[in-house]
Amino acid sequence: MNQKPKSNIDGSAESSKRGTFGDVVTPSVLTILGIILFLRLGFVVGSAGLMKALVIIAIANAISVLTSISLSAVATNLKVKGGGDYYLISRTLGVEFGGALGLVLFLAQSVSIAFNSIGFGEAASAIVAVPAVSSQGVAVAAVALLFILAWLGADVATRFQYVVMAFLAGALASFYAEFEPAADAEPDKGEN
Repeated sequence: MNQKPKSNIDGSAESSKRGTFGDVVTPSVLTILGIILFLRLGFVVGSAGLMKALVIIAIANAISVLTSISLSAVATNLKVKGGGDYYLISRTLGVEFGGALGLVLFLAQSVSIAFNSIGFGEAASAIVAVPAVSSQGVAVAAVALLFILAWLGADVATRFQYVVMAFLAGALASFYAEFEPAADAEPDKGEN
């Protein structure tokens, strides 16, 4: 079967294939397993306590599920083209609401990038433990790398998401890995 390549807005042929895993599942998993899970969840549990932290997670999960169900209902009623969330919002609520919510969506994504970059900078500077490396410097380098990836195109950014997802899978696997002490090490019996 020969498929005609899709054309972009400017008329150029698009050779890349979009898919559910690369364009929906991977960004969603990266958002869920982001900076909140690794750096801030322990702080929330320590500050609010386990029960209040579980209530916070349950409320956030309920909001996410209700939003997903609403988005699914909207997406099944029309053909979703380029633009993602903004396209859905502007086509269902109208251009006026779409513009207002699109601006808020843009600001939310911008804050999310800054938040995740600072969190990455804190974690990376703690791992490296070199006094000359500050968390702000690492965050600026990360934003510069993300700018280069965005400049190169969506296909490169999507492939880079797979690399980040592999690192997150390794981090989760290391969390569940079982480490046993060396056989020749004797347990500490304390002072008698």
